[in-house]
Amino acid sequence: MDPSRNRQRELRTKRLFDALCMGKENPSSYNAKQFLEGFYSEADPVACVSKVIASKAGLSALQSAMRVDLSVQFFNSQAASVLTYLQAPNLKIINGGDFLRILLMKIVDPPLFWNAYRESFLSQELNENAQLSFAWLLLQLCSLSSDNATGYRTTREMPAILDLLLASPSSAIRTTGQKIKHVLDTCSSAPTTGSKFGPGPGGRHDNDFVDFRKISILPTTDELASMERAFIQPSDVLEDPDTASKRVAIHLDNQFRLLREDMIYEMREELHLATGKKKGHHRGTKIHQLTVKGLDCGEEKKRTKWGLIVAGNTDIPQLKKKGDAKSRKAYLLDHRNIFKHQSLACLIAGKEIVAFPTINRDEDRLAKIPPEIVLQFEGGESTVNALRKLKLGDDVTLIQIDTALFSYEPILKGLQQATSLPLSSELLLWKKGDNISFVPDQVTRVVQALRDNPQTDLKPLLSTKKTFQLDNSQAASLISGLAQTVSLIQGPPGMCFGLSPRARLT
Repeated sequence: MDPSRNRQRELRTKRLFDALCMGKENPSSYNAKQFLEGFYSEADPVACVSKVIASKAGLSALQSAMRVDLSVQFFNSQAASVLTYLQAPNLKIINGGDFLRILLMKIVDPPLFWNAYRESFLSQELNENAQLSFAWLLLQLCSLSSDNATGYRTTREMPAILDLLLASPSSAIRTTGQKIKHVLDTCSSAPTTGSKFGPGPGGRHDNDFVDFRKISILPTTDELASMERAFIQPSDVLEDPDTASKRVAIHLDNQFRLLREDMIYEMREELHLATGKKKGHHRGTKIHQLTVKGLDCGEEKKRTKWGLIVAGNTDIPQLKKKGDAKSRKAYLLDHRNIFKHQSLACLIAGKEIVAFPTINRDEDRLAKIPPEIVLQFEGGESTVNALRKLKLGDDVTLIQIDTALFSYEPILKGLQQATSLPLSSELLLWKKGDNISFVPDQVTRVVQALRDNPQTDLKPLLSTKKTFQLDNSQAASLISGLAQTVSLIQGPPGMCFGLSPRARLT
């Protein structure tokens, strides 16, 4: 075709793409495919996706275009091209994958496109590229957070879908199928029950569930009052051959429960000190007779998560000798551990633990007499309970807790959201006699040179000033570290990569 005509067509496609994104034209059966062509023809996937999400009508135009035609021909051509385009590695890492999730959920919800696409796959009408795109899309959907992914993981067609994926002649499709199976195994109900491993999880209190992803990270009143032992499985369970199919899920479950028990133990110790149940000095500040003063949402141009403003009849002990607001604020700015920002607090009404809010530190409010504290809550139940107690005028006390919630919470949330475990085959499922897996396409010039001759001079390859030669054991250690997915290299203390005469590969 004439290059000038090609250029004119590209310009028309781009103009149409921009017009639909801006809402200047409406998607229809006549322009939908050209809109999709404009989408996956953009050179930079990140810039393209950003334009679609930020524009007035980009997401709705993409949604409409993906369901205008639900034929097999469409799935094998434009639909597969769109999904292939969305597999660009840079898209997956933007804001933890949120950009990509927004686009995919717009495509599959409501499930007009998804249902037809799935039926075409089960009918084996898709070509190889469309099958791979289907498998990739299913993997992304199964990897969503639990609430959003449940319908995709538990669909009754899943066994048949996995059978087709794992039996595919295409290595890429089989690999994606294995990843989906791994996600499903990881997200299944993990804990083993029965006499062999003791009583199973669930039923001890209102925050004890079989699925650890349903457990609230902050403890409840009933949980702290419970005297029953938490559900923790012994390490032997990971070595039991009967647990192999669910070993990754069991490991994630156990790691979550173990780490959370460490956090709760610290919280219990502090609360026992603060409430006098245990002898010792509690360093945190107490504010008695709390009353509600209002809501705080940050400055007008810099909004934050809403917080409840409370004040009590007790001054902060360190500020009692500071008369004016200016000196009180200066002291607070110099001593940031006093109601530290995002630190944990506990609301107690009488002897009942009401909630565990976090403190949003505002020095101007803290400097007032009496001081005002901004509390931010998680979860509807604890928020309602706290508001009810404060409204009834119960003797509500605020106790500052020194437990480093900020160091526990991100990890605990990460474990709850995990749908796979890197290197699980090597670290949890490896058995004696299994082959050591190698990183594909990672045989660098250094590795190849050492394989050809372990005593080769690495000076020209590493651009060092001095001659750099290894003995046989050092070369084997370096090759192992560079080429294998997992390797254990032992040597004298302080030696990197086992590069010493005594180093050995194990």
